[in-house]
Amino acid sequence: MRSMSPALRGDVITGLAVTLIGVVYYIATFWIQETNNIVTPRTFPAIVGIALIVLGVFLVGQALYRGRKLAEAAPSAADSATGRAVGSGGEDGSASGGASAVVLEAPEDPPSKKVVLQFVLFFVYLAILIPIGFLLSTTAFLMTMTSIYAPHRWIRNLIFSVLFALVVYVAFVYGLAVYLPVGILG
Repeated sequence: MRSMSPALRGDVITGLAVTLIGVVYYIATFWIQETNNIVTPRTFPAIVGIALIVLGVFLVGQALYRGRKLAEAAPSAADSATGRAVGSGGEDGSASGGASAVVLEAPEDPPSKKVVLQFVLFFVYLAILIPIGFLLSTTAFLMTMTSIYAPHRWIRNLIFSVLFALVVYVAFVYGLAVYLPVGILG
């Protein structure tokens, strides 16, 4: 962790903190009194605790992976800058074309129109959720949201939208016995 940038070190520390909070939160759910219902008062806090653990571990893993990739890229950039890279330079070993460096570009900020569109779509989704039903409105909402960022991948967006809506519906209705709006399909 010494060779990591401060940002990656911060991600590791944050991930470990989130994981620890998730573990404490999950352990605390065992002190919640049980009931005879399928969905007990312990269910949703346990889901939140497990989600925190998974997300914290994911953040740590992602930071370590990015740190390793940066460490692998750094020596090759230093070699090419000094002329020791394979296939660089002339007979005297000097680099042709100057020194090169690894440049990581930050993702571009979403234009304000996209952010406003997402809020509008969310409120439209809330408005149509009950009359149209969970499955159709969630599929349409997710298809539209994913198409904002990847319009050329509409088949992948459609598959993701349908599968996600179905998995959530089945998990809630059959797994947790929580009924979601059926709408026009009912």
